[in-house]
Amino acid sequence: MAFPYWIPFENEWWTFTAFLFLILGFVGISDFTLKSGWISPEANRKWVHFLVGICVSASPLIFSSNLQPITLAIIFIFLNAFALKEEAFKGIHSQGRMSYGTVYFPIAYFLLVLGFWPYPEFLIISLLILAISDPLASQVGQSTPMPSKFKIWEDEKTIQGTIAFFSSAFMIVYMGGHSLFDYSNNYLLGMALFTAFGATMAEVSSCKGTDNISIPLVSILFMIGYFEHVSETGHFFNLTISASSIFLFLIILLFSVAYQFHSLSRSGYYGGLVMGILITLIGSWRFLIPLAVFFILSSILSKLIKNASFYKSKGSQRDIIQVYANGGIALLICIYDFLQPNAITFFLFLASVAAAMSDTWATEIGKLSPKKPVSILDFKQMQHGLSGGITRIGTIGSLLGACMLGLAIWAILPMPPFVIYGIILCGFLGSVFDSFLGATVQAKYETQSGEIVESPQEDAVLISGVRWINNDMLNLMNTAFVPILMYFYLVLF
Repeated sequence: MAFPYWIPFENEWWTFTAFLFLILGFVGISDFTLKSGWISPEANRKWVHFLVGICVSASPLIFSSNLQPITLAIIFIFLNAFALKEEAFKGIHSQGRMSYGTVYFPIAYFLLVLGFWPYPEFLIISLLILAISDPLASQVGQSTPMPSKFKIWEDEKTIQGTIAFFSSAFMIVYMGGHSLFDYSNNYLLGMALFTAFGATMAEVSSCKGTDNISIPLVSILFMIGYFEHVSETGHFFNLTISASSIFLFLIILLFSVAYQFHSLSRSGYYGGLVMGILITLIGSWRFLIPLAVFFILSSILSKLIKNASFYKSKGSQRDIIQVYANGGIALLICIYDFLQPNAITFFLFLASVAAAMSDTWATEIGKLSPKKPVSILDFKQMQHGLSGGITRIGTIGSLLGACMLGLAIWAILPMPPFVIYGIILCGFLGSVFDSFLGATVQAKYETQSGEIVESPQEDAVLISGVRWINNDMLNLMNTAFVPILMYFYLVLF
């Protein structure tokens, strides 16, 4: 199919204007029907989600450029955020629970049309999954008498709703594939099963509406990955498919073992599984192996040190937030490298992983110090477990973590020595940067008993830092800062 399929107006800004007022009309009607009480608030919200989703999925069919869709997405990001804050247009918001889904929806649309406009067929299908399967799953789950409930992250799901989601996502991909592509039935059947599997994992592991972002992004990346690795003949036994299949099997095995040994929580298992599959599909084994080295060695280290540390930590299980705080930036770099290939992007990816490993090893090995840590700012003693504190052995551990990853890269991936040195140096400096942020901007609270803690409690008062910056945010900032540092290192040297 040629895109765009139909241009309503010669000037596409007139199409944009009509599109904008159509969506605003849906929002206005939903607010009216909510106040009139004609349908329930949840049903009202689902109808808006469905209608707007169907509309935006048609973007590649009526726009020749992504400029107008990007503009539309930006308008609704700010409009929906304002409406959520001011409790306006209640017809589009969830009434029974706190959700930011109405803000995440246009963010997802923005990311899709910005990054994946050259893949119009996949863009349409992924948005249709969000528009149809997501509200259908919710409707089935709520209308089923005595549903079987479960929880992966924060949002409660039902077995019945999950089955409805998978089934409908499968049908959307399968039927959409036949409409938009000229491939064999077996090939599209495999794509539909594979994509529905990924989209379902994204849907069940959500928190306060994050599935409005994860469902379309995971769906489109799974479809692209399928097309990249599976030949049109549908044979899974050629060399390319065999290698990819082996890596996918090893990913599932690795994370399943980690989950059984309590290195991952349930949400961490699902999040890590999605991340590992995406990196394999989009970035190949070169991107996967450094992350695997970080995860395996850090998990082993955490288990070994757990019983030998001089203070009790909160536990070594990584949840989905910790998984993406440490590996999310690396995943984004991997996706960017696929969309915009560049010679140095892979080095930036390795630097981000080195930063995560260096910081993790500093924390774990620092637990072996019999002495209290000192603040990185004024070198005064502070209690164990607080961010911003450093120890001699922890600092050595930080350097050791970066060196271990550098050694693994040197052994597996041939590259110039100065790049390896840069990865080690930047990874270590990232750990120092993390400690500095921990001492300056990370939120710390004082309880009524005088104890200093880093997580908000009922009786605790914020005494330093920024309320929304916790340890996971520090890890995210650290793994984002180090690739920038690595970029300047490569430019200068």
